[in-house]
Amino acid sequence: MHCIEVLPEDSTIACSSTVNWFLMEYLSNFGIDLTVEHLDLSDEGVTGWCMKIGPCEYVIQIHNDLVGDEYTSTILHELYHVYQHLYKLPQCEMCAYQAEQQLLDKYRNGG
Repeated sequence: MHCIEVLPEDSTIACSSTVNWFLMEYLSNFGIDLTVEHLDLSDEGVTGWCMKIGPCEYVIQIHNDLVGDEYTSTILHELYHVYQHLYKLPQCEMCAYQAEQQLLDKYRNGG
């Protein structure tokens, strides 16, 4: 079973539906404790981060100014990093960028 916390609590519903879709589609065999934080990342020059906190505990930070496909693809990109961690794959940024568009297309088409 997954435990998902989205901060701040009034953040977009798109976050929860995207995260739930990805976790059920790709990581249903794991019990994930995931926090998604929406905050200003403009000083860092990125749109998102993924941090492993424990064996199945992760924090994803998403820039709070993203909308539409940019928002969804960033969430999917960071979730792919969670996938890489759990399946002990190299943390390949290029792989995550390649997966991002495929995941977005699949998500848009209903899985």
